[in-house]
Amino acid sequence: MSTKEVLSEGELDALMETFSDADASPGDPAFAKSCEPFDFTARDDNPLAQMPAVDKLNERFAVDYAQVVRKLYGISVQVEAGDSRLVSIDELFADIASPTAVNTVRISPINGMSHVIFPGELLSLVVDRYFGGGVGEGAAPLARASLTHSERRVNDALLEGFLTTLAETWREKLQLAPSVHSFECNPDFLQPPVPGEKVICFPFELRVGDWSSSVTWAVPNASMEPLRARLGSAGIEQQAAEKNSDWQQHFMRELGSVELEISGAFVPEQVSIAEVLGFKAGSIVPLRMPTEVIVSVEGQPFSLGEHGSLNGQKSVKIKEMLRGEG
Repeated sequence: MSTKEVLSEGELDALMETFSDADASPGDPAFAKSCEPFDFTARDDNPLAQMPAVDKLNERFAVDYAQVVRKLYGISVQVEAGDSRLVSIDELFADIASPTAVNTVRISPINGMSHVIFPGELLSLVVDRYFGGGVGEGAAPLARASLTHSERRVNDALLEGFLTTLAETWREKLQLAPSVHSFECNPDFLQPPVPGEKVICFPFELRVGDWSSSVTWAVPNASMEPLRARLGSAGIEQQAAEKNSDWQQHFMRELGSVELEISGAFVPEQVSIAEVLGFKAGSIVPLRMPTEVIVSVEGQPFSLGEHGSLNGQKSVKIKEMLRGEG
């Protein structure tokens, strides 16, 4: 590195004076502006921006779960996956009306506790349609604090179908192993596993005629982070790589049967134009036979060899590769 100074001391002093003269005065807006805190732990508003596979899985789950509900209770229901949102577990529990079936489940390998939430109105509607023969378009708001035994049984059946369908839908990405941990229908008795924990809420809207309600699957946000690689675009890239690999293997197989012309140049000899013009039938061109032969493939020098015979046929033994052995 050169030891020569880029600026002289006088130039540095002049430069510093320029900065001093340009300093903001106390009355300037820039001087009065205070520092603003920045949260480096803040996340994108879309918690699944880097996990696009989750949206596809949820859409497929919605279609399959609608069939499960139809088979269970014979109700013509449509299920659609809604937009996911990131909220605190305390906020989620505070918004739950009473009565609501809150099922706490553990879904390995997703760490922590997840929650599958069925609104009481949905359970009441299923009971009326299946057991009570109700024909109304929807269920009226429940004016009670607990669920009936029939609604509890409906919750258990819908939950079992939910978890089974979830495992089947996610099988291509993750092998889910769900298990039920606890149940609560009174929001006042809910205790967050980790107070203040951020959870990702996956809503699934169930529509029966003009009536609709949402089933929510809440997953700890921190538990989804380790799964980002599996739920990102890696699967698409892997499929593309597999397709490229298939084509590569195909070309390798086909190229192996391509025929090439191989030739051996025993000796080059220089002659004059006058000698060439004097060639006629019977003319003899003296050649000095070398011990080495240049072997060419499709006119391109390929190897250096030694000529001889093998099994009574003229042949060349390769001694050196001119274009590499790879």
